[in-house]
Amino acid sequence: MEYTYLSPDIINKIEEYKNEFLTKDQVIIQALHLIYSKYRDITLDHMLELSNYLEVPLNQIEGIITFYDMFRVKRNARHHIRVCKNLPCHIMGYKKLIELFEKLTGEERNQESKNGRFYIETVECIGACSVAPAFMIDDDLYDGTKITEEKLNEILSKYT
Repeated sequence: MEYTYLSPDIINKIEEYKNEFLTKDQVIIQALHLIYSKYRDITLDHMLELSNYLEVPLNQIEGIITFYDMFRVKRNARHHIRVCKNLPCHIMGYKKLIELFEKLTGEERNQESKNGRFYIETVECIGACSVAPAFMIDDDLYDGTKITEEKLNEILSKYT
């Protein structure tokens, strides 16, 4: 079978992973890393072809993607904002940060902005407790410890 969204180099590497790893979940995780590193997003088409290729249910792949914050599912917005809500970030004021993002973008979390510029979401952990409340815009990590409305507006203006 020919695949449209899984390139031959990805399929060859998945075959290596099938021999290297003990469980399908391990193979799925590695395959998702390959897809994400090549395309910077994971689309439903990628997930469907991977599901078909590995003969696993689509919801198994979706479950892995939603569990790990390192994978980004393709959104229509140009930029993806992730605000950590785990305990250290929660204690250090992630709610204030979310409110600032909502105010400055005019959008609520888990909704794409009307102008297609941003998608804001809270995530369980981005592994940056030392700069809590931490946030990322696309692949850029930001220190939220001393964030002000002015500073956040300045940061957002970089993403057009």
